Amino acid sequence: MIRGTKKLRGRVKGPAAADDDHSTTELGDWFATALFWRPQVVLLVNTRTFLRVFMELAPAATLLDRAPAAIEEVLLRHGVNDGFLAGEREAMSEVRIGPTNDRSVLGVMNEFAIHGEQHQWMEPADLVQLSVDLASTLLGPLDKRGGSPDRELASLVGGTDEFAKVIPLRPGQGIEAPAAATPARTGDLYQLKVTLHDTKPPIWRRVLIDGASTLDQVHEVIQAAFGWWNYHLHEFEIGNTRYGVPDPDEDRGPLTRPESRCGETLARVSGKQVES
Repeated sequence: MIRGTKKLRGRVKGPAAADDDHSTTELGDWFATALFWRPQVVLLVNTRTFLRVFMELAPAATLLDRAPAAIEEVLLRHGVNDGFLAGEREAMSEVRIGPTNDRSVLGVMNEFAIHGEQHQWMEPADLVQLSVDLASTLLGPLDKRGGSPDRELASLVGGTDEFAKVIPLRPGQGIEAPAAATPARTGDLYQLKVTLHDTKPPIWRRVLIDGASTLDQVHEVIQAAFGWWNYHLHEFEIGNTRYGVPDPDEDRGPLTRPESRCGETLARVSGKQVES
């Protein structure tokens, strides 16, 4: 079943899903929305694995007929075995469209749309390749499972040798990564309350951080605590000094110092006001 946004459902022709309809595929429902790129595109997001599929919108009247083939092509590019593909193909022989029913999936889909547009602007690719390239993105909702859509798909399919042969290994994927260097403990443990500005009611998290942590490590803790995906630029302000990821093309005002090499630790700045 495809669960489309209102702007997509107004363009698509095909059988409408009843209230008690449910997906018969192993992957379950696919959320979908229209993206007004040139040419216009449809973004499909699987609710079980968060795998994404980009496909052309036109002709919109045949979208439901074309969607199974687009999904299958992306699954095939990921190395999914023939048996799984055959089962999905048969279950997708009749596709119906209904309204979206999960705000959290909608939020993920909106982020994917922004990410996809940025990727196309920087490194244009065909829509199938774009779908595959972005499948390794680490997602907060998958943090306690596969971590990324491609790994979640591999876990669902079974992670067979055939799957591993088809997908080229990326650095650090599918092999034992070296352990990250751990800063020496200072003996101090800091409890931080991180509150988002201008939120009513307040949105906040309380975290415990070793005083030896550098600011880039503090940033990673904040990202994890809020379930964010590290998509956007950030910086810390300590007094009149800014720490972050320097961008000479975009930075304005005082120079941003690299947070990972600044020599500042949480223990050293604990007496100063820190804004992020």
